[in-house]
Amino acid sequence: MDATSIAIIVVTTITAIAFKWFLFRRIRRWMDADLIKGLAGDNQALLVHLQQQLADLQAAGTPRSQIHEKLEQMAAGFEPAPSKQPASEQNV
Repeated sequence: MDATSIAIIVVTTITAIAFKWFLFRRIRRWMDADLIKGLAGDNQALLVHLQQQLADLQAAGTPRSQIHEKLEQMAAGFEPAPSKQPASEQNV
């Protein structure tokens, strides 16, 4: 084999490994987003809360095996903050 053949093999192998890593990371993000959407249902406040909690868990270095369990627990114990109404509407 000449240098050109070896270069093609090396470049192709590196590209394939990079693409596989990219797909792996993308699929993990899709799985997390799907879990959060499934847990939140139609509740927009819960969706935003779980997305923030996911970011916090990932920033804290929580092991991946525990993230889904913690998100499920947070969704089960979620209580939305009371909505703030203008003072003029509270006495009606």
